[in-house]
Amino acid sequence: MNRHPATGRALALAALLLAGPAGADSLPERMDAPTVRVICLSKEGNPGTGSGFVVGRGDYVVTNHHVIACTEAGGQAVVLLDAERRDTVPAQVKASDEKRDLAVLQLSRPSGRPAVGFATLATLEKHDPVTAVGFPGAADDSVGGNLSDPSHSGGLISRINPPPTNPELPRLVQTDAAINPGSSGGPLFDDAGRVVGINTLKALTAVPSLGADGRSMEFQRVPLGEGIGWAVASDEVLPFLDRLGIPYEVSRHRPGVLARLWSREPLILTLLGLFAAALTAVALAGTRHGLTLVKDGVTRAIARSRPPQARRAVLRGLTGPYAGLTMQLGGQPLAIGRDPGLVQVVLPPTAERISKRHALISYDAGRGVFRLEDCRSANGTFVGEARTALAVPPGQPRDLQPGQRFFLASPDIAFEVDLE
Repeated sequence: MNRHPATGRALALAALLLAGPAGADSLPERMDAPTVRVICLSKEGNPGTGSGFVVGRGDYVVTNHHVIACTEAGGQAVVLLDAERRDTVPAQVKASDEKRDLAVLQLSRPSGRPAVGFATLATLEKHDPVTAVGFPGAADDSVGGNLSDPSHSGGLISRINPPPTNPELPRLVQTDAAINPGSSGGPLFDDAGRVVGINTLKALTAVPSLGADGRSMEFQRVPLGEGIGWAVASDEVLPFLDRLGIPYEVSRHRPGVLARLWSREPLILTLLGLFAAALTAVALAGTRHGLTLVKDGVTRAIARSRPPQARRAVLRGLTGPYAGLTMQLGGQPLAIGRDPGLVQVVLPPTAERISKRHALISYDAGRGVFRLEDCRSANGTFVGEARTALAVPPGQPRDLQPGQRFFLASPDIAFEVDLE
């Protein structure tokens, strides 16, 4: 069924309010979810601790090279997911660069955590607010502290360093957010919840002091200056992920006012959307066609208000032979293409741009996301509207959220995934 674009946007905003807490995680919660503690157990069994964050499909973690340096001498990297349940996952170093102080770990099993989204240096300006998230060692000493609950430290972008003259060194972002031993490898988020850097070091110096015996000399690291820390720019991480074939989301534009407001105050923006939806509904209800659209939008909004486990995953045809039809999705992929022997959703032979087995779509109930995969088709699979569509890399499943749309080869054959 075709809709007026303004109607769709207004009703979608109304659905957000009716959906309630289902998608209303706060910004701090969205920062906590992908942040993990990384432990490096030396060959002798001595643990070192740092921070990291989840990328890919929940099965990779980015951290600093110096956090997992013990693996070079036979040690083992481990990621702590839940301290109370003692849930740890062994990890293998898939890529590392000592000079850039970066490492990518592959987990022995999926973490079940959401992946971060990135934003590049092009989105940053001096004085932008940021939050450093991680596991500073000094915080572990607090009584009743949860070793898998990360700490937050707010601050500002103090300076964006120019590219170093040595191309082997990383570009750094200076911040006054507190970065302490143990924070290394953790994410530096902007105020839209996107990772703009990897926390790596602060200004420290070593000072001598007497040992416990009163005679021996020891050296302790103390801050050289207050509010001076650095993060490796997120731009340095993306080539690692590209070489490993790890999918990621990245923004190269500064977030607009609405995006920043949604990150900080989703309820306010939802209320504004509901108000706009109400005005649109009143205007449309004066016509028979408009009343039908309003009823359809309200029905979908009420369906989305139910808990995810009480809703069914569906694939809706938007354009092409399946326009107006709804198909139920499950854990087993549903194949789309022209060959009846290879697919369940069969497109006619006249759809020459569609491959015999073009794409797979399924629903992962455990993670609450849809999975779209292009089967190395001749003309591609794309997510979004025609003007802003992103191609799905062949053989690399992409997560879709309820309400997202995709098309095969061209917008003439488009679908939408949803929960109802």
